[in-house]
Amino acid sequence: MGRPTVYTEDIGDLICDGVARKTPLARLCDENDELPSPRTVYRWLRTYKEFCQNYTRAKEDQADYLVEEALSIADDLDVDPQHKRIMVDTRKWVASRFNAKKYGDKQFIETKDTTEDVSDEALKDRIAALMAKK
Repeated sequence: MGRPTVYTEDIGDLICDGVARKTPLARLCDENDELPSPRTVYRWLRTYKEFCQNYTRAKEDQADYLVEEALSIADDLDVDPQHKRIMVDTRKWVASRFNAKKYGDKQFIETKDTTEDVSDEALKDRIAALMAKK
């Protein structure tokens, strides 16, 4: 029996669970014949909105896992300091890409649009009123 090509919620959940646990998508698919190829998964991500949202959350969860792992590595006295630095920096970098809002270097500022729609006539009236105050 070949790999699945038709999306089901159960297969999508298996993929997201594996990704959330830090397994790269290609390895996850290559090691599990009941999962589709990575190419099929990428097609599903473009096609199925709910799967895409769940996959995005799984990548964010993966970022949390990587940060926790980086902390463990940093505290491990048995790891060579240079090797430790590379391991921690790699996990920090990947986490910042998977969840930039939480772990990225840039600050995100959310704004709320408080402008109101004004008709041309109302705008002309406001301008005339302001000009009359001069």
